[in-house]
Amino acid sequence: MKPRNNDGRRRLNAEFGRLPERTVVERARGGDAGAMEYLLYRYRSLVSTKARYYYLIGAETSDLIQIGMIGLWRAVIDFTPDKDISFLSFARICIERHIISSIKKATRRKQAPLNMAVSLDHPDHTAEHETTLAESFPNPTHLQPLEMLLQREEKELMHTALQSVLSEFEWKVLSNYGLGLSYLEIADDLGCKPKAVDNALERIRSKASRRRLDGFDPATYDVA
Repeated sequence: MKPRNNDGRRRLNAEFGRLPERTVVERARGGDAGAMEYLLYRYRSLVSTKARYYYLIGAETSDLIQIGMIGLWRAVIDFTPDKDISFLSFARICIERHIISSIKKATRRKQAPLNMAVSLDHPDHTAEHETTLAESFPNPTHLQPLEMLLQREEKELMHTALQSVLSEFEWKVLSNYGLGLSYLEIADDLGCKPKAVDNALERIRSKASRRRLDGFDPATYDVA
């Protein structure tokens, strides 16, 4: 869910942006539609980032984002102030679990019953020469699961490399910037000036460049 326009976004930020996040979550759980809209909008980039790491045959990334948004909504509903975990960490878990659960359910529905299955070693009587069904199929033209695995490994290596060179402040700036927050929003969250945020991002880019982290983009990087 997104505010209808920039005025709506500014209104939500003005009303909820300075409140403790647990307070906003509690208000959303209590039925405050504005608080719920604020949280769904604030963490929309987190959902988009998580959705890019998964693949479901026949579905677009936008479909997985919608599934992830449901997971985010569930995180708001299920989060309680006494949890020994931040809402951000809890939301990451809920979003990822909901996406994975939905993919598993969709995969099970698409699987044919085993008693209708035919072994790929069965002779293919339609072929001109003696061959099996497995040999008759063309080679796969996509390797999404493998590509996803490689992407995850690359992300873990980049994550480790960044953690080794970034300060605690720079890491917090990167975390917020990757969520789609503006310089002003990050500054408000961290209690600093927007210029400090800008300087931190410049240092982050410089350090990433020195470590030769190709493909690194602070605007889309997910520190989760």
